[in-house]
Amino acid sequence: MNFESNSLTLKIWDPSTIDLTLETAIAHVSTKANAPRDLVRVTRSGPNQFTVSVTEA
Repeated sequence: MNFESNSLTLKIWDPSTIDLTLETAIAHVSTKANAPRDLVRVTRSGPNQFTVSVTEA
């Protein structure tokens, strides 16, 4: 896991945990950035790797 500014990069190896892990990451980034959850975006940045970040309003 890597956390820099308002983004978080995760490697999720177990497919059965993807939804819960990403929901938790979205909540974490939203809280840390003091931004609404609807401004948080998830992008797939590699095999089993996801980046959760705050978009510009």
